[in-house]
Amino acid sequence: MISEILDREFVLTQARLIQKHLSGLSTSSRRRSSPMDAVGAIEKEAAELLDRAIQSEDVARSTVRRGGTSTRSARGSPNEPYISSDPTISIVQSSLEEYLRDPTSPDQGKVVRRAEHDPFVTDSEVVGERSPRDRRIFEKFSVTDIGWVSSLVAMGIRKFKSPHPFNPEPAPTHILNDRCRLIVVGDWGSGVPRAQKTAASMRIHLKSAMEAGLECHVVHLGDVYYSGFEYEYRDRFLAYWPVYPDEASLAGSWCLNGNHDMYSGGHAYFDYLLKDPRFARQAGSSFFCLANKHWQILGLDTAWDDNGLKDPQASWVNKRVSDNDSKTMILTHHQLFSAREHSDDVGRVLREKLGSVLDAGKIDAALWGHEHRCVLYEPHGNVKYARLIGHGGVPVWADDSDSALPKPGMFQSSEFMTSILGEKFAYMGYAVLDFDHAKILANYFDENGKLETSEIIS
Repeated sequence: MISEILDREFVLTQARLIQKHLSGLSTSSRRRSSPMDAVGAIEKEAAELLDRAIQSEDVARSTVRRGGTSTRSARGSPNEPYISSDPTISIVQSSLEEYLRDPTSPDQGKVVRRAEHDPFVTDSEVVGERSPRDRRIFEKFSVTDIGWVSSLVAMGIRKFKSPHPFNPEPAPTHILNDRCRLIVVGDWGSGVPRAQKTAASMRIHLKSAMEAGLECHVVHLGDVYYSGFEYEYRDRFLAYWPVYPDEASLAGSWCLNGNHDMYSGGHAYFDYLLKDPRFARQAGSSFFCLANKHWQILGLDTAWDDNGLKDPQASWVNKRVSDNDSKTMILTHHQLFSAREHSDDVGRVLREKLGSVLDAGKIDAALWGHEHRCVLYEPHGNVKYARLIGHGGVPVWADDSDSALPKPGMFQSSEFMTSILGEKFAYMGYAVLDFDHAKILANYFDENGKLETSEIIS
């Protein structure tokens, strides 16, 4: 990720220029070689969507961001790294980065890597004169070929408006050994150096399992940033995935669909990521089951219908539960509920669609991402073990140390690292679940491999 594209003001400034170009107010900047001609009628709709998105982002400056509130850690600190939750602005971010890294782009040579040891956010930036007030604001740079970037934005919006068809067939059930290991990470697909460090730490647990002859699977709970473009899966996800390409038959790889994966219609998720041999066990499906006689783990797609549950998944879950005496764990990108996001819509559709099995107490454990934290919950909503594991790859500020975690939350790491500017960043991390018949030892590690907490799930 490039530093400037994680800066809100830079992104929104470029978005306004793109919107102006798409609306026809600056058509003289269009290059003859630009792929805009292939986009056609989407220009007007893209301009309108972008205009609404910019207005919404302007309003959202003072509202709660993803994962709850946090406070600026130091006077004069730059803005927190910006990953928009708006599909259209996310597409702008993806398009800007694709443009800047394209070897034929007139601005490609302006992206450089900083010689910074263990950067807190990212190690790439655009060369140029910086503001003395803010390390992330690049005052003099503007995109040389706004028509090129505009075409990428328009084509991304076209994909978002015409999503990939949903595959209604689940992947073939994978039978687990009674003793096995699952490594679970969420919201990891940023490719930033600390996400790479998280992957390297996960890799240690994967290797130890393989060396011990223990069956092992690595599961991603969804979200490849910014918008699930193909290059983002290639350069930010598959390039650092803990299971190496020549290990596809030795360890399982599974990936849920997240809202950011769907911001470009899910096309690269279904047609690129799931076609990688490491993810062949999913058979092109975004929902799946891993099972033995003690546990069944149901991975669900809550993003094709954003914050929902596309049919026929609910009936599939009901059938799996009714036909099975084992315990059930569900894996989702979106949350069933939250201690950090206070909205009646959070998890509402998912709870409604799974209402009968939840009411019957048939969901023993639920793991999800979406919020960029690690939170363990008290038994709530008829789920004994609900766990948020969404802190895999997005740099976020730590909460104030004196802020109490709202109920039903019972644990959240209070550890943080401090930058030279006084910013306090929360640690990234993941979970390792070691299944031993009906018992699961769950260990929660930070990006450096430090154990934060552990528990027995049974």
